[in-house]
Amino acid sequence: MPDQVLLDATRLRQLQAEIGKLLQPGPAQPALSDTGIVVWEDDPYLSALDGVPPIGAQTVPATAVVDDLPLKFVIAGAQPPVGSYSTTTSEFRYLNAKAAVDRGVRFWCTALPPGTQWSSLTQPLQVSLDVSDPVTLNAFYARDTGLNFFHDLVSQTTIFSGESPDVVCHELGHAILDAVKPELFDAMSLEIAAFHEAFGDISSILSALQLPSVREAVLRQTGGVLNSNSRLSQLARQLGWGLRGKFGPGAADPDCLRNAANAFFYQDPSALPPTAPSSQLSSEPHSFSRVFSGAFLDLLAAMFQSGPQPRDGNSLQQVAGAAGQLLIEGVRLAAVGSGYYSQVAAGMLQADQTLNGGRNSAALSSSFVRRGILSPTSAVAVARDVRTSGGNKLALRTAVGGPESAARFLLFDGDNEGYKRTGANVPSLPIRPLRTHFGITLYVHMPSEPNRFAAAPAAVAGGTADSISREQDAQSFVEDLFQLNRIDAPPNVLPSELVLSGAPGFAGSKTHVLKLEEGLTVLKRRYFDCGFCRRRAL
Repeated sequence: MPDQVLLDATRLRQLQAEIGKLLQPGPAQPALSDTGIVVWEDDPYLSALDGVPPIGAQTVPATAVVDDLPLKFVIAGAQPPVGSYSTTTSEFRYLNAKAAVDRGVRFWCTALPPGTQWSSLTQPLQVSLDVSDPVTLNAFYARDTGLNFFHDLVSQTTIFSGESPDVVCHELGHAILDAVKPELFDAMSLEIAAFHEAFGDISSILSALQLPSVREAVLRQTGGVLNSNSRLSQLARQLGWGLRGKFGPGAADPDCLRNAANAFFYQDPSALPPTAPSSQLSSEPHSFSRVFSGAFLDLLAAMFQSGPQPRDGNSLQQVAGAAGQLLIEGVRLAAVGSGYYSQVAAGMLQADQTLNGGRNSAALSSSFVRRGILSPTSAVAVARDVRTSGGNKLALRTAVGGPESAARFLLFDGDNEGYKRTGANVPSLPIRPLRTHFGITLYVHMPSEPNRFAAAPAAVAGGTADSISREQDAQSFVEDLFQLNRIDAPPNVLPSELVLSGAPGFAGSKTHVLKLEEGLTVLKRRYFDCGFCRRRAL
């Protein structure tokens, strides 16, 4: 079986050594801007290694947010006067979150096709920084309420999930992906749900790289090898520390919530257990997401090493922008069917061929093959196909928020332009009946689109994996939802044996709901959450 991330003595010494690198003095920070705003760069904790007291980060100066983006957002509550506040105040948290959302939206707007709209039901996108009920380590994106963040007390430290730019930009990533590909929202698929989580983590990584101070720190810490363990790969160090303190060491990675610098290899998620310690893969979307986010970090590293000289902060920012654009186009090209990871990977190869003449094909193929997202045979076939494909046309138009030089996007057959619609009329997958193992029929949005590319993942034992049917994919996903107590149901809709009232979780932690629509029992998604609230000691 492929290597997985295991915490042993060698790994612990390696992680401890990272603390020393983090604390090395960097270049002098620029003077405060005229506004005097200070913010966290990526997280309130600079280091949060298991078994070692956490080390707090230092704030950096930021400029005032200019409301000039076509994708608008609004933070609940009155905006405090612009200025520098103590990090313990609500005023700081407000301005810090506003800067983080703006940074993320500003980055993604350079890659989005013209006319992209939020899929949320309210415009502009709503951001609620401290939802008081429930008290929990959680955050989520919902179409009806936007981005929602909470707080909880751990070891006499109050953790606000909306205080970490990593967490804010992760949830923003859900909203961005929902705008680009709204069909994914209700898709009943283990792999599609995991991709949504991976996109959120990638959003955090790419948004952080928009800060010059983060780029310089990462290059200093990694020596330019971007897929090594660093503050770039470590998502949400403070929340990871909180989860380990509240639920035990296995509830999060030993130095953060999730680490993209991992060794996870693709496996059929339907064959994995629904839960596992953080050192192992499970079919749970946040766990399985690490396969794709790890591959993306490998891709970022490979593109940086083969990219323009000098390999400095400026070139790293260019690589981040190019990788983000390839991801957006890969998502747009990928059909919503089974084997979604492989379809996105193939879509990114096609996008690179069409937009860049295949400049990054070696980096793309090697990164996805290394993780098993593409089998070697499949990677060769896809690379050959995208070089000869004539079905995609290159368009040069102004992107949502970018200059003409960064405004390339693909036009292709079958593009339904769902990204131009809002929550009132965004497209969704057709509803199909699903006969469950426990004897009742549910109606679900099944990932049933025919694949655009002849791409497939690797089998653990070698070769190319057999594809699972759309029914198997949906069946496994729904079964996991029941086992994890993630479905809310009206009275008398389910057999009493399936109403797991005593299972971990509460009404506010249920990501899906059963609704009666025209006599059919339909399963719908409520929101994408961070999964914090239902974690427990493993």
